[in-house]
Amino acid sequence: MNNKGESLTQNRLGFEKLNIALGILYKEWYELISHQLCDSVGMNLELGCGASFIDKIIKNIIKSDVFLNSNTDLRIDAMEVGLKYENQISNLILVNVFHHINNPELFLKSAEKSLLSGGRIIMIEPSNNIWSRFVYKLVGHEKFDTEQINWDFESNDPLLDSNQALSWIIFKRDYKKFKKLFPEFSLLKKKSMMPFSYLLSGGHTCNTKVGGIIIKIIRKLERSFFDNQFGIFDLICIEKI
Repeated sequence: MNNKGESLTQNRLGFEKLNIALGILYKEWYELISHQLCDSVGMNLELGCGASFIDKIIKNIIKSDVFLNSNTDLRIDAMEVGLKYENQISNLILVNVFHHINNPELFLKSAEKSLLSGGRIIMIEPSNNIWSRFVYKLVGHEKFDTEQINWDFESNDPLLDSNQALSWIIFKRDYKKFKKLFPEFSLLKKKSMMPFSYLLSGGHTCNTKVGGIIIKIIRKLERSFFDNQFGIFDLICIEKI
């Protein structure tokens, strides 16, 4: 990873203490992920952990990234996980990482090789609906291209280059192709969430200093009325048969 990527991650460490609202939303993600974990006895591995604090919620987890810093336990490229941990992993966890992987077919083959029977890939990824498309194209710091024909794309910087529509392309638009290539994978869950709360928090780019009470009230309203149709993130869970 280049120095720019390392510096960006280093600057985000401890974000949950500085941006309380964003920390609450990430904590919800981690809790949702924890409810999807399979019971197979093996490794729980987070790929591309960055500034993650998932180990505060899931205790028996190894945090990995493509470079080492004070927040990582292990240095590994996502494409190598099958080679290094064949049939050893119970749960692979990716939080806003999958859409940065420029060869997702190769990654999924590697992930399939790494997982135990019953093992799972659990992801948080950008969603695709009328509201999320507007949001991601308005923000515009990462590409959101639903017309991308092939799954792979060119990438010079794995931290910045992406297609935020990638999970929708593979697990919705091209689902038949996905099942043909990976018959041992089953899509267990795909649930949208957080249409407004993440934006209100400012994300990683702008700390709006919205209070925790306000963000929790908004999340309660979102879950009741808006998540399913207008969420800008998806919880995705895939199981290896």
